Amino acid sequence: MKDLIAYCGLDCGTCDARLATVNGDETLRRKTAELWSELNRTEITPEMIACTGCRIEGVKTPFCDSICPIRQCAMSRKVTTCGDCGEMASCEKLEAILRNNPQARRNLSGYAYVTLRERPDLADEAAEWFHARWGVPKESYLACMEAYLNGETEYGWYLCLDGDRIVGGAGVIENDFHDRKDLTPNVCAVYTEEDCRGQGIAGRILDMAVEDMRSRGVSPLYLLTDLTGFYEQYGWEFFCMAQGDGEKSPSRMYIHR
Repeated sequence: MKDLIAYCGLDCGTCDARLATVNGDETLRRKTAELWSELNRTEITPEMIACTGCRIEGVKTPFCDSICPIRQCAMSRKVTTCGDCGEMASCEKLEAILRNNPQARRNLSGYAYVTLRERPDLADEAAEWFHARWGVPKESYLACMEAYLNGETEYGWYLCLDGDRIVGGAGVIENDFHDRKDLTPNVCAVYTEEDCRGQGIAGRILDMAVEDMRSRGVSPLYLLTDLTGFYEQYGWEFFCMAQGDGEKSPSRMYIHR
């Protein structure tokens, strides 16, 4: 876990208060005080904009130092971050942060969730990994990935990493080998390694894909599967049946609106 990841999962490395402090940037300090005063509807002076990071030794803003309920709770429980707390999933205080900050949720998982554009060096390895799990030719995956990396399409590829190991992934393509060509684009190749299942990895990858596509104006998404009761947990709804290429019987088509 990076030291600059706060107890709640937010990245202190991108916080203007810390940047102003460590860089001695007085202009940023004043601008941040003005913005935070407006957002919080209370007076925050430039002198208050001083922080080295939630979990880093050194000065803190008044809020981070003694007001933030999440930091106070985590410190009292002696956890590294909220990701180490057994009550994380049911914590309302934390959920208020995480529902608007999906990256913070990913930061707390202990895994790294990345798009292929963030890690283009993984393209060949990822194509081989998907091929080994689904049997689709590696070259087909690689062609889709290269189109994404070259900006020819916004249909992305998403990976979960445990260190240097790919343990989960999914992609978005035009059509996932079925007869309903009008239902596009499709989330495809959703997979989590068996020894990593039961930790919500697939759900976070699905959420990541939905959020990323929606930010690019792509919605709804579709997904073809034979599973029942799994995708519903993550906001997907059964839409219709569709005939997969070469399959004897139709499969379930889901939609995420």
